[in-house]
Amino acid sequence: MKQQMWEIALDKFLKGWKKNPDVSGIILAGSYVTGNPTKNSDLDIQIILRRGCEWRERGNKIVDGFLMEYFANPSERIMGYLEDDEKRRRRIESHMLITGKIMFDRDGEVKKLKDVAKTYLYKSFDKMPESKVELNKYHLWDMMDNLEEVYERKLGDFSYVYFNFLRNLFDVYMEYLAQPDYSENKTIRFLLDKKDRAKYKIQELKDKKFSNLFVGAMKEVNDKRRLDIFNKLAKYVQNKMGGFEINGWKFRSSAK
Repeated sequence: MKQQMWEIALDKFLKGWKKNPDVSGIILAGSYVTGNPTKNSDLDIQIILRRGCEWRERGNKIVDGFLMEYFANPSERIMGYLEDDEKRRRRIESHMLITGKIMFDRDGEVKKLKDVAKTYLYKSFDKMPESKVELNKYHLWDMMDNLEEVYERKLGDFSYVYFNFLRNLFDVYMEYLAQPDYSENKTIRFLLDKKDRAKYKIQELKDKKFSNLFVGAMKEVNDKRRLDIFNKLAKYVQNKMGGFEINGWKFRSSAK
């Protein structure tokens, strides 16, 4: 099969890396592997360095008009990224490893990392502690109160505050549901597009009502309706978390 232009460019870029004795293997990840690259797509390249290697590198290089974005890390650092993602409720590294295409594997290290990544992709996240649930319910009330104040002042910053608060609300609810975090630029896609979820190994959000409300909030352009739908969303999440009443609310914890 005749090579495509991006494949020829990739081969040129990888030629020097393959000769480097510190390189154990190379994975190509991203849309050129999973499908549907756009004019804005770059080639995401994971360069696996030998264990014990004392350097790492990331950079960008344009070859024949194609942007190569590369990350060179020792194997143990890749394991660290998998663990960091787990703590932050993300699947970025595990997804890249699992869906990535092996371009070079000198000693089998890339295959080992791909196998380990599978165990991280389907791990369950920890349940949100009750203390955090209670504080987050107050946090949602506080956002509603602050957003209304911003709306009344009309200083031109409503949209900025609105979308920041939407992001915070989404993150609170996803953590409560023990679901992985979504990147901002993929949130609507993951909520609406089954094919996109499959491509990125993302499970469907079971709460359809929340999904519909949130997508509606993202697409709304009228500030008054934005305020109303944010309040509806926040109260919905509060109720899912056990309900909330500001009058008499208090939270006691250790002073140590």
